[in-house]
Amino acid sequence: MSSRLAAYRPPNTTLPSLVRRADVGAAAWHALLRDEVLRPLWGDVGLVADLDDTPALRSAALADLVPRRGVVGRCSAAWVHTGRRPPARVDVLVASRSHRADPDPRRTAAEATLPADDVERIGPLKVTTVQRTGTDVARWVPAAHAPLVLVDLCAVGFDPHRALRDLDAMPGQRGVRAARDVLRAL
Repeated sequence: MSSRLAAYRPPNTTLPSLVRRADVGAAAWHALLRDEVLRPLWGDVGLVADLDDTPALRSAALADLVPRRGVVGRCSAAWVHTGRRPPARVDVLVASRSHRADPDPRRTAAEATLPADDVERIGPLKVTTVQRTGTDVARWVPAAHAPLVLVDLCAVGFDPHRALRDLDAMPGQRGVRAARDVLRAL
């Protein structure tokens, strides 16, 4: 094409990968879902239909609910890592003895001791590593649901034997005995 016509070409626009319902309004949101331009990712966040969801995009979908000092953990972190079993609410972990996240019906908050080796950045958020996520799921998720999540995590690198060894460093802490039972059964 001639360079003389370059001034008349429309500018290139970059479309977002994720769309939040609040950004487009309810009518447009439902139309985009109906017309399969978007597909639901999590809550009121949709993913452009021709894109694959990735851990970074799943993390970005949760970003509005995670404060800067927070870390995505437990079942929410498992979903970020695996893309399986989206959580009903975002599990946010904050450092022990620090201010918890403000209440929100779409979020749960808990205190946790998180060494730097147990946290990684995925997309815009800090998320517990696959190994720490699995150990926490075994400790904190009800025994009827935990094995399903742990099997998903095994597919992305969770090591149940290492988790059992990690639990040895937590004698007497809450959920350790139940976690051992879940991990042994796995």
